[in-house]
Amino acid sequence: MIGNRERIHAKIAELQLHLEDVPVVDRAISPRLAYYIEELYKIRQRKGVARKEAEELIVSPNVFGSMLVHLGDAGAMISGLTHHYPDTIRPALQIIAMRKVVGKVSGLYLLLSPCGKLYFLADCPVNIEPTSEELAEIAICPTEMARRFDVEPSAAFLSFSNFGSTQHPSAEKMKKAVEIVRQWEPNLW
Repeated sequence: MIGNRERIHAKIAELQLHLEDVPVVDRAISPRLAYYIEELYKIRQRKGVARKEAEELIVSPNVFGSMLVHLGDAGAMISGLTHHYPDTIRPALQIIAMRKVVGKVSGLYLLLSPCGKLYFLADCPVNIEPTSEELAEIAICPTEMARRFDVEPSAAFLSFSNFGSTQHPSAEKMKKAVEIVRQWEPNLW
């Protein structure tokens, strides 16, 4: 039977990633496990989570990973490949604090093309019917992440309307979002 550590190393080898200097933390043997449980309990106790339940919740990779990010022991968490979307996003929303300058949570997806080009794709699966302003913010957030990876960002909005071919409130909302982004970040186009 393959354990967590072996599966992680096999996946890293399969993806041809060079992560020799990146520590892999196994939640089952982490020396900080008791600390993470206590902190999870502190964060969620007013939301109905008892200490015993915090001990059970920390076993989830999404809860454990969210705690690592929340406490500064990890800079990011990658998840979702083997979990349903709500089970991935819920712990992050409950545990990781949102930056003060950000008004909405959104999805960020990294796509690595076969030729090695890196794409940052923003999505708003958490937000139902975002406004033009929220869409603009959702578009701007990945540009910051792209720059951290030394990728010069550019932006595009996807809609069912091609360059204004359809006069529909949804298409108009996208058009307004583009105008807002052009004001905030004129060099993205």
